Amino acid sequence: MLRDFNPWIFIIAISATVASFAQVLLKMSAGKRHKNWIFEYLNPYVIGGYGLMFVGMFLNIFAYSRGVQYKNGPIMESTGNIWVVVLSALFFKEAITKNKVLGNVLIFLGIAIFYIGWSDISPALAFLERDILSFFG
Repeated sequence: MLRDFNPWIFIIAISATVASFAQVLLKMSAGKRHKNWIFEYLNPYVIGGYGLMFVGMFLNIFAYSRGVQYKNGPIMESTGNIWVVVLSALFFKEAITKNKVLGNVLIFLGIAIFYIGWSDISPALAFLERDILSFFG
């Protein structure tokens, strides 16, 4: 299965990273007091955050146009959850708790299990590499 790995999948992971930085900018804006309601929406943090969201969306479209299968997108998008924990600790001084670490470890394990070449471990496990839809059709 690793032989079929598409390197454009990493563009989706980069997109998730960009989206995480966008969330940080938007949260920074939400934590500030603004002169009036218009500046709540028209300030550098919000404009930058939505600009990064646009870049992330463009990266996703680019990666899918290069042949990334749709089943890979949500798997790589889950890396954004890892970035949120790291960036929250850096920018907002939020504690990294045991539950957050456990959650991130489970995300990494899920990604590894999804991409592992089971038949490389044992030919008897090759059935695990099939798509779920192949069981129904």
